[in-house]
This record gives sequence, structure tokens and C-alpha cells, in this order.
Amino acid sequence: FWFNLLKGSNLNVVTRFAPSPTGYLHIGGARTAIFNYLFAKKHSGKYLVRIEDTDKKRSSKEAIEAIHKGLNWLNVNSEHEIVYQSQNFNSHIKVAYELLEKGFAYKCFLNSDELDKLRLKSREIGIPIKSPWRNKKEIDTHKNKKFVIRLKMPVEGTTTIDDIVQGKVTVKNEILDDMVILRSDNTPTYMLSSVVDDNDMGITHIIRGDDHFNNAFRQIQIIKYLNWNIPYYAHIPLIHGTDGTKLSKRHGATSVFDYNDLGYTSEAMFSYLLQLGWSAKNDEDYCIDRAIKLFNLEKVSKSPAKFDLKKLNNINAKNLNSMKVNDVYKLVIDRFKLSLNDKEQKRFKSLLPELLKRVQTYTDLEFEFDWLFQEDFFCKDKNYQLQLKKSNLVLKEIGSLLKEIEWNIENIKKCLNKYILENSLTFKDIGPILRISLTGKTNSPDLVSIIYELGCTITVNRLNYKY
Repeated sequence: FWFNLLKGSNLNVVTRFAPSPTGYLHIGGARTAIFNYLFAKKHSGKYLVRIEDTDKKRSSKEAIEAIHKGLNWLNVNSEHEIVYQSQNFNSHIKVAYELLEKGFAYKCFLNSDELDKLRLKSREIGIPIKSPWRNKKEIDTHKNKKFVIRLKMPVEGTTTIDDIVQGKVTVKNEILDDMVILRSDNTPTYMLSSVVDDNDMGITHIIRGDDHFNNAFRQIQIIKYLNWNIPYYAHIPLIHGTDGTKLSKRHGATSVFDYNDLGYTSEAMFSYLLQLGWSAKNDEDYCIDRAIKLFNLEKVSKSPAKFDLKKLNNINAKNLNSMKVNDVYKLVIDRFKLSLNDKEQKRFKSLLPELLKRVQTYTDLEFEFDWLFQEDFFCKDKNYQLQLKKSNLVLKEIGSLLKEIEWNIENIKKCLNKYILENSLTFKDIGPILRISLTGKTNSPDLVSIIYELGCTITVNRLNYKY
């Protein structure tokens, strides 16, 4: 059974990613979207996105835009029309009254004080809330009073969910509270709306964080009462920080799209998020095209994954170095709104492969812009300036030699080697000071490449600068 299920045979798979727009698309939500996307694509099914905007006070347009922006960046947005849960309120309300009519729900007239007392008593005896209105009939004196509609949970027996990730889990029905499905202002709760929408959208697999697992045991009662098709559940363990606690703002960026602004590529972020809970044989299998073919829920770990920024940095650095130079160039130009002339473009592209070996994010390249593009560049570090002052004569002599050569890589090498031999030096004697003079750094790309790309005029001017 599981083999056929996970293979998706004889099953028109429909998954959904259903974020709440009360905040930005965070790391955990992005990973959930990726898992839903891959599972649907693997089985040639549908992947849908539903914005659960039932909480109008906390929902915002900015958050909705951020969700779409994050999904687009990761290339896991839906090709189908986006569903907004608030547009389906009438359907949710209709189901609430259908449950009421069939005796699977009841009107609860408890006021706030009565409800608070009931909650206190519930905590004391360790039994979930069961309103006294559960078995009462509505009387005339309550006709015009406000009420909520609660689902009448079974009080005996057990409920079992055969979760694809967590396995078979059983709870006693006596621990399930009579949850509110319709508020006193006639608005449906998430617990009802989510179930109704899943049914209306034909969702076959609910893949979500395991913080929703408790909800599943309550929501499945609605499905059973209405004789709807029960979806397959796959509850994924949450992502923790390296300290083992639940991932939060203090562990890093608040929105997944923040990582775009920080200089991470979407391919690297996709690859890393996929590795947070799912394992493949080779690193290449974590790219989107390979993952669509290989992804399965069997290999999703039951243990929480740890968000490790060092690992993300390593993946991002590796990805940057494997990209085409023009693609990285475009990322940097777009990010920093650079306007370069032909010489500067050639210089940047020529040195990019070497520069990328020294960075983990492409925004780190900003620290190279001064020496790369400023014709009147000079080293501003006070300690380095003292070293340059002491080596002023050496730098001028090398500059004079470079002025006399035909400008190409081989001649630059010969020129430097000639100076070293004639002055009984080693490359270590002149290399560091040349780098500082030309770039203001001790760590930079190949020195000969720098000299060649800067050109004769700029190179000699920097070597002759008076500190």
C-alpha cells in the first residue's frame, strides 16, 4: 500500500502550500512549499497555493506580496490560480451549519466569564473543554444571544492517523476539545476553513509542519462526519536553530527572501532547504530538476532539522563558483545598480572567477568595488600605508619596469621575475606589498591577473602613489 501511495500510482496527486499572511515567508514555510511542489511534480499532479487570510486583523498585503516574492525566487510558485481563503467564507459557514443540522456540532452560548471559569476548571482536572451546551437544547431566552458553533468531538474510543512521515499515531478521543468552528461574529475559524478548502480543492496529500499534527486529529473528525475523502497526511518535523531550539528571528533573517538581499542564490537556498529533512545520494540531486525525479516522502526524517548558516554559506559559495560568469555578473550588477564602462566590465568579468573563490555570498563582492573601478584608488588603511611608505622605492622601480613592456600576461610575469632575480629577492618579498598598493588588501586574486586587468596606466599610478 505504502509503495503504491508513495509512487503515486493510480492517484491524481494534488498538494497545497497554505501560508498565513500574518508574517513573511520564513525558512520553515519555504521548505514546506518545496516538499509540496516536488511531491506533486514527481507524480505529475497539481501543486496549489492557498493564502489563508481569514485573520483580517493580522493579515497584510505586504506579507502576501512577500510570500509570492519568496515562492517566485525559489521557483516553487503555483502555475494555477492562487486561492484566497477569505473568498470562500460562505462555503465554510454553510458547512458549519450542515454539521449543526446533522447533530455533529452545537451552539454554545457561554459568555467570556463563563468560558474563563470553564478553562480554569479544565486545566485543574486535565480534561479538555466540553461546554455544558453540548447536550442542551436551545431555549427561547437564548434566541437573540450571541453564540459560537462548536464541533461535537467523540468522547469514547480512539482516532488513528497513519502519517507518511510520523507513522501510525493514535490518540484517545477523550483528550480532544470541542473546538470552535464558527465564531460569534459568524466568521469561520482556521480549523474549519482549512478542512473545507482542502476538500473543495481536491487535496489528496497534506504535507505540512508537525506543529499541525494535533490539529489533524481534530480536523479529521469534520471529514469523517461529512463522509469526505480523507487525505493522506505527512507531518514534517520543524526546523531548529543550531542551539536546538525552535528557529526564530534571532537565528537569522526573518524572511526567506531576505537571503536574496544578503547575496544567496535561489538555487543554493533551494538545495539547502531540501537538505533540511530529506536526503539524497549526491549533492547534484538537490537541484530542482533532479529532485523532481527523486523526491519521496519516505526519506523525510522524523527528527527536527537544524538550520546551519555555515552549511548554507558553503553551499552558496560552491554554487557561485559553478555558475557562468555572466550570470554572476548580472546578479551583482542588478543588486548594486552598477553602471560600468566596457573596460570595467571586461576587468570585472575576467577577475570574477578568482574573486568568487574568496567569498561566500555575491554581496561580499561589494568590498572589491573600490579597487576594481576607482581609477584614483589608494590604500586607506593606516597600518598598510606605513608599509607602503617603507617600500616606496621598490614599488616605483617595479612601476618603471612595467611601463616599458608590451602589455600582456607573459611580459608582466617576466618583468616581475626579472626584478626579483636582479635584486636577490623572492616573490614573498614583493608580492604582499604589490597587492596592498594595487588593491588595499593582502588577500586578492592572482597578482599578475590584477596587474594585467587594471592596465598599465592605473597600475603604475597606484605604484607611484605617495603615502
